[in-house]
Amino acid sequence: MTVDPRLTLTDVSVSYPSPTGDLDVLDGVSLTVEPGEFVSIIGPSGAGKSTLLHVVGGLVLPQSGHVLLDDEDITGTTGHISHMPQQPALFPWRTVLDNVLLAQEIAGVRGPDSTDQARAWLDRIGLADFADSLPHTLSGGMQQRVAFLRALLSPRPFMCLDEPFSALDALTRSDMQRWLLHLWEETRRSVLFITHNIEEALLLSDTIYVLSARPARVIEKVVVPFDRPREESVVDSAEFVRLRRDLTSLLRDAGARLPGASVGTAGSGLRLPDAASTPSALTSLELS
Repeated sequence: MTVDPRLTLTDVSVSYPSPTGDLDVLDGVSLTVEPGEFVSIIGPSGAGKSTLLHVVGGLVLPQSGHVLLDDEDITGTTGHISHMPQQPALFPWRTVLDNVLLAQEIAGVRGPDSTDQARAWLDRIGLADFADSLPHTLSGGMQQRVAFLRALLSPRPFMCLDEPFSALDALTRSDMQRWLLHLWEETRRSVLFITHNIEEALLLSDTIYVLSARPARVIEKVVVPFDRPREESVVDSAEFVRLRRDLTSLLRDAGARLPGASVGTAGSGLRLPDAASTPSALTSLELS
């Protein structure tokens, strides 16, 4: 199996023009995702988490700083990551199977074994019976599984997941967290995961970077202490509860410094319009 590359962001700063002058969104953000590591980014909504993901995907060119995959500088270039957006972004006229294979098709690497591999994976995630169905026949959670599988089977060496479960109801979201946890344990792909859900970040991640209010800086790096493979029961442990409480307090303080911020408890999120819009279906394909 090919080893995923190391992703490194060094002193990344981004600003956008506004009627009152430049709006500083990211201010010297540095982070690393080691090969096979699951890293989450949390912070007040509107602080620039999605902008950071757009920088990684090459859709936003930072005013300063660099993005590296191993030793290759990929700053401002696309085609290096597979992307799972907040919405599934499935093409409604393509079958589930063809949606799964789309990233390979666009990259020109769809081979004779691709269909068999995709069908095998659809069987593993419980969607074999829907391979030839259209997306509208699937529930929201099922559509997100298809979107994740498309990202997983993409030939790109790095996965970015942008709040992929935020639009789901609480029960479906919990089911998807468990599903992703167990599937990631099997594949151990390098993942950068954007979320505003503290419990989700603690359950899934090896490392969590906490961003401040805009302009975003890294204010805390948390190495999650729970062993792999990780069971969902870890959420009931005293250490998990303590970390969730501490991160909630940290984010509450960070959100309070952002004018107009609405600060919630762990699991409810910190919601503000983000500085950059969510990628559309076509943007998702460009990232891939």
